[in-house]
Amino acid sequence: MEPRIVAAVQGWAWIAGGVRLFLRSPLMWIVLVLILFVAMKVVNYVPILMLVAVLLMPVFLAGLMDGCRTLEEGRQLEIAHLLRGFRKNAAQLVTIGGVSLVGNLVILMIVVAIGGDAFATMAKTLAKSPTLTPQVTEQMQAATVEVTRAALVGAAVSLPLLMALWFAPLLTYFHDVTPLQALKSSFIACLKNILPMFVYGLVILAALMVLVPIGVKLGQYDLGLWLMAPVLVPSIYASYKDIYAAGVATAGRGDSFLRQ
Repeated sequence: MEPRIVAAVQGWAWIAGGVRLFLRSPLMWIVLVLILFVAMKVVNYVPILMLVAVLLMPVFLAGLMDGCRTLEEGRQLEIAHLLRGFRKNAAQLVTIGGVSLVGNLVILMIVVAIGGDAFATMAKTLAKSPTLTPQVTEQMQAATVEVTRAALVGAAVSLPLLMALWFAPLLTYFHDVTPLQALKSSFIACLKNILPMFVYGLVILAALMVLVPIGVKLGQYDLGLWLMAPVLVPSIYASYKDIYAAGVATAGRGDSFLRQ
């Protein structure tokens, strides 16, 4: 499928589309996200299961996207949608999960290679000297520079991978596109629509700035992202509809496909 270019304002329209889909079945969206949240917390304690979870994430995402289409067609979202991705092109979706796994491992290796020593230095310094003396402060500042550099490099390297993965599960599930073609098309679609993606990202970042501190206070550093998931997940479907379903949601009409 050939992705089209949309106006920058559509980045906000995707968020609005996600909100509308959420409001069509808010309780079920919360239940589905809660199931995933609990499952991810459990598998975190077993490394091999964590790897399996990463591989299967595109399958679960495809099922949720099928749920979005179900809501769009006026039918009911169900818990069973979480497993709907296993019914179609499951092997191809797992392949996309494999690309995600390998890509993120490579990125982690790059970050550790750049800032691993600095991370270790900060941890040892804080463990030995909790009090910030001038010497400790100097050591921490030097380590912070390296950690910041590693984080910026990691973010820069992560962006192309995220762009390739953004639409790939939807293209494979809905249109039987091969994983390689789906990853390529998704990257091109994001690149062509860098402005609406930027607007979309700014909205997400603003929401995270509000929600992340709440999670930090509760000791759950990823809680902010999970709190956004009931809207964030359907907003991915809204962006897919806008870019890959020409004429459905133009800049003038916004996410009109959800205004039924």
